[in-house]
Amino acid sequence: MRIAHISDTHLGYRQYNLDERENDIYDAFNEAVDIMIEERVDVVVHAGDFFDTPRPPIKALYVAKEAIKRLHENGIKILTVLGEHDTPKRRAMPPHKLLDIPILGIGELSVVEVNGVGFFGISNMKGKRVDLLKQELSKVDALANRYPKAVLIVHQGIKKYLPFEGAYELELGDLPKEIDYYAFGHIHRRTFEKFGRGYLAYSGSIEILSRSEINDWKRDGKGIYIVDLEGDLPEVHKISLQQIRPQFELSYSESDVIEELKAFLYNLLKNPLDKSPILRINISREGIRKPEILEKVQYLLRKMVPEKVLRYDVHFVGSDTPITITAEELGKIADLEELFIEYFRDETLGHLAFELYKSLQYGDVEGGIEICKEYLEGRK
Repeated sequence: MRIAHISDTHLGYRQYNLDERENDIYDAFNEAVDIMIEERVDVVVHAGDFFDTPRPPIKALYVAKEAIKRLHENGIKILTVLGEHDTPKRRAMPPHKLLDIPILGIGELSVVEVNGVGFFGISNMKGKRVDLLKQELSKVDALANRYPKAVLIVHQGIKKYLPFEGAYELELGDLPKEIDYYAFGHIHRRTFEKFGRGYLAYSGSIEILSRSEINDWKRDGKGIYIVDLEGDLPEVHKISLQQIRPQFELSYSESDVIEELKAFLYNLLKNPLDKSPILRINISREGIRKPEILEKVQYLLRKMVPEKVLRYDVHFVGSDTPITITAEELGKIADLEELFIEYFRDETLGHLAFELYKSLQYGDVEGGIEICKEYLEGRK
């Protein structure tokens, strides 16, 4: 039995409200389906947030329909759970029903057997329903022992990987132990570790959906896991997608920004990428902000790479008083952006709130005002 573990595809999401970014997600999703077919998996396990909203655009439904058709034509089954993004409000019907995608665990634990393997699934639960979530998970071990191999599909935050109060629903001690592969969704960075009698993994999102994911993408890529369940321990292969639009976070001082940015852009012109990148340019302030710096940076970008960069943002950061932040604190701040995005259920608003938080927590009111101005200018 070979399975593909994928999650957080967020079909229909439009980062920066750009057509190109919506299509980037479709490109990554279709590449993942190509890999699943090429790898001859038996079952695709989707760990939630298939769509970015319970009311996805028509194109998202069409892309999903064609992908499911291709999987079925190659004898590949698909199982999924609902994430918080594609869970309908009240008692509405999830969009998956239009495509005949089996959804596991709506309100209670579900079990499906495929070729002797037990697939256990429970859809996303939050708030007052977390106690029910834990109660349902407590049933798994007794049932899992009936199968030679068992897979658990869940879309939830675990404290170890999202250690902020209110950001997680489960701790490792809440999970069943008699599982060979734990297919988790919700956290957009990839993680993988030995747990129970097998492995626990977050496959992560298939595209860069927020600034906080840029470094994760550079380090671990974006993609899926292919899992072979035949041996005593699962054999897990991390496969990274190639259809990812590059995003870069560049940090310069006011005195060096022009020369260093020019060198970066020259290299981009000499070594063009398959997809024009997105740039975030951070300029550290050395004193009073000089508007001419921003004008020079914008002129340089317009002159050198008018068609080589999809989008760029310029941000002034820092203050007259140096601020020391440890690597551990930087990691926590990066995770915090995901919380803002999930709270607002909107990447743009979440990113705005995160940028304001970083500026205002150090008393940088001027920087906060500039961030708001840039946001309002971008909406014109």
